[in-house]
Amino acid sequence: MNSRFVNNFTPPEKTAFERAFAHRKDDGFRHLGGRIVTAGCETRTVPADYRWHGMRRGESAEFPRITFQATLTGHGTFERNGRKWDVGPGKSFFAVLPSRHVYYLPKESPEWTFFWFHFGHPYVVQRIMVLAKRHPSVFELKPGSEFLAQSLSFFERICRQRFEDAFDEENALFEWMLGFERHLHHAAYPQAQKKALLDEVRAFTSANLQRSFGIEEIARQAGMSRSHYCHRFKAATGLAPAAYVLEVRLAEARKQLRKTRAPLKAIAAFTGFADANHLCKAFRRQFNLSPGAYRRQA
Repeated sequence: MNSRFVNNFTPPEKTAFERAFAHRKDDGFRHLGGRIVTAGCETRTVPADYRWHGMRRGESAEFPRITFQATLTGHGTFERNGRKWDVGPGKSFFAVLPSRHVYYLPKESPEWTFFWFHFGHPYVVQRIMVLAKRHPSVFELKPGSEFLAQSLSFFERICRQRFEDAFDEENALFEWMLGFERHLHHAAYPQAQKKALLDEVRAFTSANLQRSFGIEEIARQAGMSRSHYCHRFKAATGLAPAAYVLEVRLAEARKQLRKTRAPLKAIAAFTGFADANHLCKAFRRQFNLSPGAYRRQA
């Protein structure tokens, strides 16, 4: 299989990963293994030599593993569930092993340079398997992004074996996993759009706090049907609008419990709940304690 380092006329990110990897001073190493994570940096140029099937790699469904791969230059192809992605610069993919997917260097691509991680830590695998159900396999990882910088730092530590012990390496993997989750979340729910919609619903709820209203009123204000608005809001924020309205009401109820001695009946009326019992049920469901207990702790 072909694996090589290329010339210095490369994007900074590519050069940085190759430099970290080249610390071993041996181009023959295609990957480096830590105690917990395996990592590699490769340039592939022969399509016939680079094709991986997710069900033919020897992993067991009882002990699944995760592979993560990020393109630096050139491009490859990733296929899953009948869908095909071009994985070019600024694109990455992740996959559970074993699962039905395939990735390869297509004939029309002259080269594909990438870095990758491979690991089977049970807790991290389970967390990322949940992500695989919620997010597309291929996603953007643009030059200069916070997660790309975090990945380089993690990659360098693996290449240079800069871990005090297995606990230190495990902690580094956990930090990388959380950065990965945050990156996918922000990609799925763009912050500007998310903030605008949350601000819109918060403002409407605050202006109408003392009365009950339906989401159709907010949708009408936005010039949409209720179903269209709910779909748009959920797609941008990950929340149902009714759930967020409840969050705003409960946030005000908490404020009243902390700052006033008003009875629950009055707080319920002020924050738009039907009665004190309705407030208590919603409060306990959200915070796992009663309004009275919260007030005593505040």
